[in-house]
Amino acid sequence: MHWTILGQTSVTFDWRGTENTVSYGTTPGSYTNTVTAINPASPNIPFSSAGPFWEARLTGLSENTLYYYKIGANSEKTFRTPIPRGSSNFSIMAEADIGDHTSYANVTVVQGQIASDPPTFVLVPGDLTYANSHGQSHADIAFNDVMVWSQVAAYMPTWGNHEWDSSGDDLRNYKGRFDLPNQQISPGSPSVSCCGEDWYWFDYGNVRFIAYPEPWSGAWSDWNTKARALMDAAQADPNIAFIVTYGHRPAYSSGHHPGSSTLAGYLDALGAGHSKYVLNLNGHSHNYERTLPQSGVVHITAGGGGSG
Repeated sequence: MHWTILGQTSVTFDWRGTENTVSYGTTPGSYTNTVTAINPASPNIPFSSAGPFWEARLTGLSENTLYYYKIGANSEKTFRTPIPRGSSNFSIMAEADIGDHTSYANVTVVQGQIASDPPTFVLVPGDLTYANSHGQSHADIAFNDVMVWSQVAAYMPTWGNHEWDSSGDDLRNYKGRFDLPNQQISPGSPSVSCCGEDWYWFDYGNVRFIAYPEPWSGAWSDWNTKARALMDAAQADPNIAFIVTYGHRPAYSSGHHPGSSTLAGYLDALGAGHSKYVLNLNGHSHNYERTLPQSGVVHITAGGGGSG
């Protein structure tokens, strides 16, 4: 079970199991609303297990409000809607290259570190489960592993190469598990998971977060044009103080995977033209690395999600 931020007054819950309702309210143990979930739409139906898989969009919420919720008869948890636009003082965490605890012992350690001081949300720049390497059951285990934090902190992913570029897994397994804000279509995206959720963007407080897609044919060039417009708007918006991008592939890296000069060219130009653009987060190389500012943008490789 996990949830995503859709906007100031809406979130979406996704889960696997027999229960198909989520009840919520602003008082512990008292639920004034119940939403009946729907199954993910074709073609993006997860196939890691029989499921069933459910998705429930909660709308008409109050911003900056703590809600108490239950999925079916399960125990009560909480979620909080976004703080007012333009405000600050919130925490996020980022991890990529995760996997599951039966394949990599450090997955339990890292997810526990996040859960010990839950952030507002977690950015996860790709390579979520490694089910393509270890088998489909490991996708379910990986999503269960992150439930130590994903029941209270929002899970905001991007896709990595292990979600799509080899046999044994594909993006239906992941697009069908998430409802993403302002979702976008990329040219060249795999046809099996056609037509949406290739990348997305959202505002939280005084920050605009813009995900970037995998390097399908034409995808980064298309993203660059659209991201530039989003950054232009953010640069002119007094409620936005910072712009952050995140995606799986690094523009700069001295790790196992080299940085992409093509991506670096796009991000450098965007940084040079937008003073609010200050941070890029990526994975792919399974290490931690931070650059000095490149055209004003610090690049952080956050590939320490737990996998080898």
